[in-house]
Amino acid sequence: MSMDVPAGKKRLRWLDGWRGVAVLTMIGWHFRWDLGMLGVLPQAPMFAQPAVAVRYFIICSFTFLSGISARLTRNGVRRGLVTLGCAAVVTLVTWLAGDPAWFGALHLMGCCMVLYGLWGKHLQRLPELPALGAYLALFLIFHSICYGVRVSVPGLWMFGFRTPTFYSSDYYPLLPWGFLFLAGTVAGGRAGSRDLPVPGFLTWIGRRALWIYMIHQPVLLGIVWLIARYR
Repeated sequence: MSMDVPAGKKRLRWLDGWRGVAVLTMIGWHFRWDLGMLGVLPQAPMFAQPAVAVRYFIICSFTFLSGISARLTRNGVRRGLVTLGCAAVVTLVTWLAGDPAWFGALHLMGCCMVLYGLWGKHLQRLPELPALGAYLALFLIFHSICYGVRVSVPGLWMFGFRTPTFYSSDYYPLLPWGFLFLAGTVAGGRAGSRDLPVPGFLTWIGRRALWIYMIHQPVLLGIVWLIARYR
């Protein structure tokens, strides 16, 4: 998920608020997933269309918001490196737990932040509306290609091309998701023109999205484990 938050004196409340909604939705989704994983509730509904749609709302929100924030922040490379450090921790912990996440949401966000921080100024020269349309179209095209294709060449999973034996418990590769991030950077060029009133608790959560992400699953798993043990 996008944990990048724009720097500067003026914060956009709607941006933090939207991120806060995505964080709360993520916590609810993972709580229901954990209940199914530990046998408290049936797991099958989490693979049905409503649950899948909620999951897509979460990752699409975080990716698009990360692009907006990358356009507004002055420290994109540094923030990206921090996010990649957190992603490395997630990979290590999930690997030790036997369910590795090799390239999940944090890996995606961190890579996109660093790459855009290095070369984003060149992309900003593109005409906004054609660029936005192209990014969204490429996102849809590569989403249909990458998730349905398997390759024999190993090591391309970061770019969305997996071998039949590749597995990652959380998987959001640069293709297609990097194009949704880039669409967010275009929107970020207009994002500061108007703000909206947002409840304070949502902005508070949105500003701390990365750290909430890092701790929420261990906390939820502990709660669900207690429920499963003592129900």
